Amino acid sequence: MINKTILIFLLSFQFSYFHGQNKNSRWNNEDYTIHNYKSFQKLEIIHQEINKNNIDNNLLNAAIFYATNIQRSKYKRNVFIHSKSLEKAAQDHSEDMVKFNFYSHTGKVKGKKTMSNRLNNVGIVNAYMAENIFDFFLTNPTYWTMAIGLVDGWMKSKGHKANILNKDLIYLGCGSKYYLNKQFPDYFYVKSTQNFSSKSGSL
Repeated sequence: MINKTILIFLLSFQFSYFHGQNKNSRWNNEDYTIHNYKSFQKLEIIHQEINKNNIDNNLLNAAIFYATNIQRSKYKRNVFIHSKSLEKAAQDHSEDMVKFNFYSHTGKVKGKKTMSNRLNNVGIVNAYMAENIFDFFLTNPTYWTMAIGLVDGWMKSKGHKANILNKDLIYLGCGSKYYLNKQFPDYFYVKSTQNFSSKSGSL
């Protein structure tokens, strides 16, 4: 079976480790089995302003995941199931985009240049796949307002919205990486990735 991929850019305003769970995170993979998008919104920690010097990437990724499931529910789709494999692929790509200063679905690292490469690396093959990326910023965001802003931006783009609402895509993992924009240091900038698939992966 041939991989079916959907690669769509989101043009946005742009100026100029995650290899497991963050030990200092207030969110871990098991929490995805406890919460849904309704209960997640009631957590106090997601409504705290993000500290640039102590960012909880796992919590931000979870916020993006649940904000996406609000849209799935709104449009009468089954909500996404979290995939550790997809989250790893998404986080790796977001970190690469910051580290190597690019914004593209095409990576700079050998073996991770295409979305198919990146998902194959986490055990997802012969599957429907899609990827959304966004270079986004807000002033003094909380984890939740950052996530809502990202997802709202994707939903305003026809191709990205189609990925989010695609009934053939069952699993989702989100990744995000903060970076300092020296021209606008007061803004909170992230490069974020959503990876979708019809399979969950091997992690």
